[in-house]
Amino acid sequence: MSNPQKTVIDFIYGAEKERAALQPLYDYFNEQGISTRLVKIHRRNIFKGYIRDLAPYVVASYDRTIDRVKDAGWRGKTIYVDHGLSPVKYYAYRYSTFHEIDLLFYPGPIFKTIMEVLNPAFKNGLLGGLPKMDGFIGVPVDKDGLIDSLGLDPDKPVVLFAPTWGGKYNPAWGIGNARYLENYPNLVISPHPADRKAAAKFKAVLSPASVSTNDLIKIADVVISDVSSIVGEAALLGKPIIQLILPAYPGCFPLPDKRKTGVWLSKQSEQNFLARVDPEKRPFKLAYLDQDWIMGHTCSPEDLLETVSIALSEGDHFAKERQYWNQQNCYLPDGRTNARLYEMIINFIHTGTLKQLG
Repeated sequence: MSNPQKTVIDFIYGAEKERAALQPLYDYFNEQGISTRLVKIHRRNIFKGYIRDLAPYVVASYDRTIDRVKDAGWRGKTIYVDHGLSPVKYYAYRYSTFHEIDLLFYPGPIFKTIMEVLNPAFKNGLLGGLPKMDGFIGVPVDKDGLIDSLGLDPDKPVVLFAPTWGGKYNPAWGIGNARYLENYPNLVISPHPADRKAAAKFKAVLSPASVSTNDLIKIADVVISDVSSIVGEAALLGKPIIQLILPAYPGCFPLPDKRKTGVWLSKQSEQNFLARVDPEKRPFKLAYLDQDWIMGHTCSPEDLLETVSIALSEGDHFAKERQYWNQQNCYLPDGRTNARLYEMIINFIHTGTLKQLG
């Protein structure tokens, strides 16, 4: 690590998904000549000295990583950029750390609305978008080359199955539903990292770790998911989407939270939100708002094969819904996300104030 006294800002992460979310913004800072570091924060923090030597400002994409450095004795200003686009899950701003962050960037307007409902007094948020969108929107992929490298048939539609995590805990969640598509032509499975081992047992093309889900979305003719951020990302490219209707989803109401400490919501607020949950009739209801996150065809796993055929034949059927949610999910995906984030962060460091850029 370089001399911490010369480093004003560091990017910190604990897992690969966090690092991938931060990498584009970290790279942009380096391109601007800013001295910074990308630092992995180990879960057990055996060597706590390296954490106390972090820069006075840190950027993170997961609240628990911030908790770890604070618990190890670091004292500085925190900046948060998110790693996903799913407002259905109850994680968004549920925990105390979010309400203590010095500068929180909302991925899109719907997340700002959620915070306003949960904590109207919170004043440290700005619309920012997602750093990885600059490498996604408007960036082409070698479709023919990727299809060839994956061993797919170039004359048949590509079906991407990319569910949220949880398959190792419950066979009805996520990756377990790939069984309803086994042997389907040109089926590509892109599992959550935690479910990669479980995904290997299905008869389909398992995406190599070296191939990004972003590129798989670009070559897909239809994208199948549930409440994963993949749904929002596929919608941004106008892809036909199928959302799986399941009895419950990990990280969503009414399932209990596995975390036992650090919850910001009061018990009464929790009960008020739970009282409005109706997973049978509204499986994609947003955690804290009276809206449904639907951008394509929905079906039970048993009806997947039929629904794939329908979605392929009705590619623009949900274009209006996708357009609305694209505006809500992701703020200004115009290729300048990292430039704006950079300018807002530098302004915060130099002036201590928040300035919204559009």
